[in-house]
Amino acid sequence: MNVTKILFSLTGAALLAACAGGDITPPSNVQRGKTIYLSECAQCHGRSGDGGGAASLGLGAPPPDLSGLTARNDGAFPRAFIQRFVLGELEKEDPEAPMPEFATVGLRHVYPDSGRASGTGSGTQVSAADMTALLDYLETLQR
Repeated sequence: MNVTKILFSLTGAALLAACAGGDITPPSNVQRGKTIYLSECAQCHGRSGDGGGAASLGLGAPPPDLSGLTARNDGAFPRAFIQRFVLGELEKEDPEAPMPEFATVGLRHVYPDSGRASGTGSGTQVSAADMTALLDYLETLQR
């Protein structure tokens, strides 16, 4: 009987450890990312990330479908690549593409006064917390 209890306890401890080991994004971070996405990205990429936003009609080429990023990258969400692209750290195939470089323009719709939250510095730099929140939200859009 004691062996059964020990095995049961060890199994329960292993299951709890496995659950606790995952990277869990706080819901508030995803909500913050959604706010940023809806203010800065949805007009071109669409509310669901499919590339069909109202402003996409006059761009000459449809914006990428952001909801299929993981599927197009062998099942892995390309977090670092997206961050570098959004911030303008990668050379664009088309230098005239309408995608803004947010490291330059900031989050002009989220923070219309300066492109950045008050109290977080000057200029239009996107804070690391805002970028993480946006990436966390984009990851929830994947199908």
